[in-house]
Amino acid sequence: MATPFLMVLSRNIASPVFVAVTVLLVACAWKDKGWDILWRTLVRIAASKAAVICLLLVLCMAASILWTTSVQRGIDSTLHLSGNLLLFALSLSAFAVLEPSRRLNRVVLPAILIATAVFVVSEIYFQAPIRGLLGGASEAFRMNRAAVAIVLFLPLALVCLKSGQAAVMRAASVLVVGVAAFSSESESAQLAFMVTLVSFPVFLLLSRNGTWVLGSLVLASFVFMPLMVPHVMSLVPDAIEQHLPYGSVGIRADIWTAHASLLHNAPILGHGVDASLMAAEDYKHSDIPELFLRWGHPHNFAMQVWYELGALGVALIAALTFLFFRGLKTVPVRVLPALLSTVTAVWTVAVVSHGAWQAWWWCLLGLLSLLWLIELKSRQETVEP
Repeated sequence: MATPFLMVLSRNIASPVFVAVTVLLVACAWKDKGWDILWRTLVRIAASKAAVICLLLVLCMAASILWTTSVQRGIDSTLHLSGNLLLFALSLSAFAVLEPSRRLNRVVLPAILIATAVFVVSEIYFQAPIRGLLGGASEAFRMNRAAVAIVLFLPLALVCLKSGQAAVMRAASVLVVGVAAFSSESESAQLAFMVTLVSFPVFLLLSRNGTWVLGSLVLASFVFMPLMVPHVMSLVPDAIEQHLPYGSVGIRADIWTAHASLLHNAPILGHGVDASLMAAEDYKHSDIPELFLRWGHPHNFAMQVWYELGALGVALIAALTFLFFRGLKTVPVRVLPALLSTVTAVWTVAVVSHGAWQAWWWCLLGLLSLLWLIELKSRQETVEP
C-alpha cells in the first residue's frame, strides 16, 4: 500500500517491495497452512493455461536473444520478466490459501494515497527538500513514476472507503490526486487520470457489458496498433492539437510510426527482445530520421512487442489478455466499474510511456493486483487469481 509513497523517494522501489511482500506472503501461508498445501496450490497455478502461455512467452524472448542486436539488455529483460512471473506465481499461491481482511484496505490505503499526493505536490513545489535530505536529486521528473502509481491506485482507494463520509473523502481523493498528477511532469499520469475520470461513469452505465467492451478494445488496439499509429494525430481534434507541444503527442506518433514501418523486416519472430534499443544503429542507413529510433524503446507496449517479438509474441500476449478479461466475469458488479477503470488507466500508460519489460512497472502492477485480489476475495467466497 505504501509503494506509491515510497516511489516519491525512490523511483525503482516497487521491485524490492514486491519481493518483500511475496516472501512475507509465502512465509505466512507456510506457517498457517503448511508447505504441502502451498506447494499443491503453486503446482495448480503453474499448470494453468495462463502460466503455460507465460512460459511460452519467456521461451520466445529467450530464443530471440539469438538474433537481437542488444544481447545483454535482452538477457536482462528476459530474466526480469521471468523473475516477475515467478513472484506473481508465488504470491498468488500464498494468497490463494490465506484468508484476507479488507479492514486494512479500508483504513490505510485511502489515507496513504492522499498523503502521497500531498507529498508529490509539496516535493515539486518546494524543489524536493525531503529527497534532498536523503541524498536524492531534486528534478521534478523524478516524481513522475510516483504520480503514475497514485493514479493507478485511485479507483481501488475509492472502493475501499467506508460509508458515511465516503462521498466527501472520494471527492477529496480525486481532487488531491488530480492536483498531484498535473503538478508532475508526467503526461502519462495526467492522461491516465483523465481516462480514469471519463471511463468510470461509462463502465457504470455499461455494467457487466463493460468487461467485453473494454476487452475487445484492448485486444483490437493491441493487435492492430501498427495500422493505427500512422493515423493517431488525425484522431486529435484540431482545436486541441494546436495547444499540444510536439514533444507531447506529435513525437510519440512519429516514433510509433517509424517502428511500425520496420515491422515488415521481421514480421513473425520480430527483431529480438530489446532490439528497439539499437534501432537507430540498426537502421542508420534507412530513410527514417534517427531522432525517431533512438529512444531506447517505442514508448508503446504494443509497438515494442510487435517490433521485438513479432506476430508470435503478439499472439501469446493477446491470449493472456483474453484469459485476463474472461476471468473478470466473477468480479462483483458493484466494484467492476472501478476495476475496469484501473485496467483502462494501466493500458493507457502502457501504450504511451514505459518500456514493455521494465521490472518496476510489472512489480507495481503485481502489488496493485494483490490489493485488488484482497478486496475481491473479501467480498465473495472464492476468487481465482
